[in-house]
Amino acid sequence: MSKFKFELSAKHDSASVYSKVKTFLSGENDFRKFDPNVACTFDESNKTCDIKGSQFSATMQVIPNDSSTCQIVIEVELPIAFALFKGKIQETLEKNLSKLLT
Repeated sequence: MSKFKFELSAKHDSASVYSKVKTFLSGENDFRKFDPNVACTFDESNKTCDIKGSQFSATMQVIPNDSSTCQIVIEVELPIAFALFKGKIQETLEKNLSKLLT
């Protein structure tokens, strides 16, 4: 398996960002188009989400910087065969999250 990790900054408090991300991941989204069997497990107290698909797994965590900003840390694990698509996957994730947080 191949792993990659990246971070996004959000100009919102961590509680509202986590709520928006949770709502997004719980509903219809691009991830379900790629893999309809995607399952998310949320941990409210730690503001984390474990995402499991048939071909990948990911962990998302919202970390507060201060009362009005936070970081979203995402780590994705893919089979070696999909490692070439790392850039496209990261781009799609960043685009969806940026749209969600504006």
